[in-house]
Amino acid sequence: MSPEFLQPGCAYSFDYPRHNYRQLPSDSEYRKIVVTSIRDTHREPLDQTTVPLNPLLQRGRWLVTGRDLDKDVERSFYLESMNNIRALSDGDLQPLVGVEYVVIEQTHVICATQRLVDALAFQSGHPLGAICAVICHGPREVVFDSIDEFLSATSS
Repeated sequence: MSPEFLQPGCAYSFDYPRHNYRQLPSDSEYRKIVVTSIRDTHREPLDQTTVPLNPLLQRGRWLVTGRDLDKDVERSFYLESMNNIRALSDGDLQPLVGVEYVVIEQTHVICATQRLVDALAFQSGHPLGAICAVICHGPREVVFDSIDEFLSATSS
């Protein structure tokens, strides 16, 4: 497998073995990264002390490094162990742009709105749903237009 379709600065999702070791069965995990570099280990070999420290790690020619979007850390993955690679769109990366509140039922967003009152009204008909604020750039205040809006939002 060659890395021509992967570009630094772009985001991708893929399945990767939870434990990437030879002779060890492993479930796959869904991962998302923004690629920062792709290293050809044939042209730029790993440090000589690296391989003996972990001899059973299933390595490959191409080492893809990037920011893990779920764990917010830099991680490296061997391209040969990556499966179902898919480029992520802006919609995949920021699916709730412009949304202030969501109602979530189990693992699905069932309502997205900009007003807490609307989320509360929707949630009243879906007792299993939970209201969550969408925080894009840090914490923010919940502001009500009037005391009546506050009272109607907090009663029920």
